[in-house]
Amino acid sequence: MNLYNVLFKSILEKLKLKKEITYTTSLLNTISFLKELKKNNNYQSFTFNKFLHDKSLIQEDFMVMYIINISFLKTNTIINISDIKGNIKLFYTAGNVSLSGKQKKRRKIVLLRLINLIFKKASFIGKKPVALHLNNVISYKTLIINKLKQAYFIKIIKSYNQIPYNGCRKKKFRRKKSSKLLK
Repeated sequence: MNLYNVLFKSILEKLKLKKEITYTTSLLNTISFLKELKKNNNYQSFTFNKFLHDKSLIQEDFMVMYIINISFLKTNTIINISDIKGNIKLFYTAGNVSLSGKQKKRRKIVLLRLINLIFKKASFIGKKPVALHLNNVISYKTLIINKLKQAYFIKIIKSYNQIPYNGCRKKKFRRKKSSKLLK
């Protein structure tokens, strides 16, 4: 370690910032590792897998392994699971749980069936950190979160509501001017 790293650590310890110490030490380790790589001009043989699995170089607190995306459309409900790179692992709709027509609009029944199907099929997730993306889910948000928390470790929850609550503002109604006739 150089003098800069030692001084920085001592300042953080005096301020008693525990979390910041661990994050900065991992950041300083990554910087020193990358400087050594640059010094050796060894970019071609560098593999990121080795870099990511070294726990001293990077914190696993920031990583999310899978993304569960739940979207409500007007006539259907879609759930898909993808990894970080965007490769879809599982994709299910209300039709996959033997619902058709107007039955697909019954959100609670569809959700419970789809979540149970995911519990059976997505055993590869385990207790890895998961991001949950909810599209147009308004009233069933707590139901979804509580059900998925039973089996998975949810790290991030993002909600995207694209359906307006009251619709667009209507155009202002113009009244015709009436002219008074002189008698």
